[in-house]
Amino acid sequence: MQRFSCLALGLFAILSAAVAVQATENGPREVLPDTVVPLHYDLQISPDAAALRFRGKVAITVMVKVPVQDITVNADGLIFADASLDQTQLALTPPDVKLGRETLHASTPVTAGQHVLTIDYSGPVTRNTLGFFAMDYQGPDGPRRTLATNFEPTGARKFLPCWDEPARKATFTISVDEPRDQMAVSNMPVDQVAPLSNGLQRVRFRQSPKMSTYLLFLSLGDYERVKQTVDGVEVGAVVKRGDTGKAAYALDQAGKILHYYNSYFGVRFPLPKLDLIAAPGEISGGSMENWGAIFYSQQHLLFDPKTSTESDRQLVFEVIAHEMSHQWFGDLVTMAWWDNLWLNEGFARWMQTYAADDLHPEWKTGLRALSIFEGGKQADSIPSTHPVVQSILTADQAAQAFDQITYDKGAAVITMINAYVGRDVFEKGVQAYMRAHAYGNTVDSDLWGEIQKAAGKPILQIEHDLTRQEGVPLIRGAFGKGAVVLSEGRFAADPTTIANAASQNWLLPISVQSLAGGPAVTSLLKGPVHFSMAPPALINAGQKTYGRVLYPAGAVTALSSAFPELGATDQYGLLNDAAALGFAGYQPAGDMLTMMASLPASADPIVWQRALTLLAEIDSHYSEGADKSAFRAFALKLLHPLSARLGRSAKAGEDGNIQTLRVALNRLEGRFGDLGVIAWARGNVNDVAVNPADRRAALDIVAANANAAAFDALLEKARAERDPLDKQHIFEALAEVQDPALAKRMVEVAFGSEPPAGMTPSLLESLSENHPDVTWDGAIAHLKDPKTPIENTLRWELVVGIASGSTLPARISAIQDYEMTVPEPARRPFLGAIAAIKQNQHIREKAVPEITAWIAARKT
Repeated sequence: MQRFSCLALGLFAILSAAVAVQATENGPREVLPDTVVPLHYDLQISPDAAALRFRGKVAITVMVKVPVQDITVNADGLIFADASLDQTQLALTPPDVKLGRETLHASTPVTAGQHVLTIDYSGPVTRNTLGFFAMDYQGPDGPRRTLATNFEPTGARKFLPCWDEPARKATFTISVDEPRDQMAVSNMPVDQVAPLSNGLQRVRFRQSPKMSTYLLFLSLGDYERVKQTVDGVEVGAVVKRGDTGKAAYALDQAGKILHYYNSYFGVRFPLPKLDLIAAPGEISGGSMENWGAIFYSQQHLLFDPKTSTESDRQLVFEVIAHEMSHQWFGDLVTMAWWDNLWLNEGFARWMQTYAADDLHPEWKTGLRALSIFEGGKQADSIPSTHPVVQSILTADQAAQAFDQITYDKGAAVITMINAYVGRDVFEKGVQAYMRAHAYGNTVDSDLWGEIQKAAGKPILQIEHDLTRQEGVPLIRGAFGKGAVVLSEGRFAADPTTIANAASQNWLLPISVQSLAGGPAVTSLLKGPVHFSMAPPALINAGQKTYGRVLYPAGAVTALSSAFPELGATDQYGLLNDAAALGFAGYQPAGDMLTMMASLPASADPIVWQRALTLLAEIDSHYSEGADKSAFRAFALKLLHPLSARLGRSAKAGEDGNIQTLRVALNRLEGRFGDLGVIAWARGNVNDVAVNPADRRAALDIVAANANAAAFDALLEKARAERDPLDKQHIFEALAEVQDPALAKRMVEVAFGSEPPAGMTPSLLESLSENHPDVTWDGAIAHLKDPKTPIENTLRWELVVGIASGSTLPARISAIQDYEMTVPEPARRPFLGAIAAIKQNQHIREKAVPEITAWIAARKT
């Protein structure tokens, strides 16, 4: 990436608050002038939790590179009371609200060199879970309020005047005035505590290492902390009072992960402590990798042996592993700008799986991760896609970059390259990258150049092809006499959207294996490639290549015959491709059921979970009526052998993935109207003696099938529950309700004050999966209301997500109208909603009749 600089306008460059320009092919990037840069922030914060306000004073040691009169900082929603440079008053100018900036004017040019910029200011404590915000909950003896920060990507400017860009690294010292009966947590350990009047104390933390503003963290609340020492680092779990028992699992696993990462990255964790902090609800983004003080939504950290499930256990591990990997990839070494965000998020998404496979191989997380890659392919196959390395110009675009392309396609690309070069070579390259760029900022070629150097293979070209081009490669197979021939094209969920697009190809490592036996053969694909082997063959054996595979006509017969004997990874990948290609019209939609019908009841539980997900997706595309009833009857019959094998209830000592599959199976059968499983659920929902997984499944089934009386009873139970995590489980179940009238009520509940803090977006997302139009009708007025405590970019994401489940033509018009209220650079995701609606229409008109015909033919 080309680093930016500001032009010096003569000896005394006088810069206004205008955007500093870094040339990109898509226009200027919104960055601050390069003439003044921060070195150290000394920050004093005095919050008033009851009034939801705070006062701040920051002394910023800056380096002035060339003489200037104007110093511009990022500040969003802050009110400046006073500003000075080296104790000389600066003039305040009107803030630039649109860009989140404030310019301070000196009466005479400021000389080059170090200076101290001091600003007194104040700001709001919001209800949004970005910036500096409050989260309320009911403690055992009354209401409690936690204050916390969450800054990525550009929320630090809501908390302090700063240079809020990832490359503007500096050190930080934070002090906070807090009630003496509360605990404050920040990136570094406490250095000093001094008593103040009115029951307050001033807590000062040690100076941080050099880091980006978005990694700064502060929280205060009614916390408790448990700890252990691992590799010389104090690892702590910080939770609301009374929850230390729920932190034991996370603390134990964090210690193991820290030791593992110290070895893998070849650079030991450089801070003296690492805290994992649980929010009393959900935060935007799920969890946040603040250096030395990772902040988690409660379900991502807390594990209660009495109520948590095996699925919860694995989720907690994976999220901890994800956020802890950022302590190196993102915190120690940071992308230079948001266009390379995937260096952080794609790697962390990949690493959560990699670490799980090494530390908990019994979970088979690598197999489950195929669902992650599938999410990336789905997002990459619609018009709203973008290259992994994309052009980010504005703060809004930076927030939108946290999407499935960045995370899931990024993880898929890394998985492919790791498999191609081998894990030892890949690890060697990663360690060289860490050593070379610690405390610095990078672009993607810095990493992949090290991997290429270690591997001696064309890694930079492979990476470049997949990250600079948008779209999913379509690998077409042709079977000839003694040969398999592969060629490339591009896959689209709606092929008409790329009908006039230029041809594309990618350099891809791919493996092919004859179904007649013999080892898989790996070659680089870019243009036609011939494999000398007897067809039919399994293309993309091992499912490591990023792409879809379209087999020649008639090959599904051979593949379905061989399906029971294939490895679980290939079964999973074939199901994914058959579904995507069938829904898009590249091959018959019934092919996915042909393969599913070949899946034995003894197949890997993770493969069966994917099959259940596909059945639920097909069901969602049916209109109410006889055809939908026939599909559900077929599905229940298909699942009967599996149900008979698993039984309804958990068994002592069974494999955890079996338990997770049973939960998913019970829920799906309940959705499809199986009276036996519904009766089982009603008999177990309130039985505290049954396995937590069974009790949670029963809760979900009862809520999904609730009538008005049952819904009201569960709602009262949720209201009465004081523990935020248990309360969350009940509200999550209520969001699965099938009755449209109750779903309409649930929309209003989601926007109310009763669910745990920050839950509104996730509840709306769940509701829209079954009721997109009901959710839209109930939610859109709230999402247009500026008083609704949801950040703009998250509102836009919700609008897109809710609308994407619809088939109504009118919804397209509504999306287009809403889109006009969004800043133009941030409108691209709305193309995805429109494309999804059109695809839903196509599936209902074309794929669903094919599936219905396939089921009817199978009866005869």
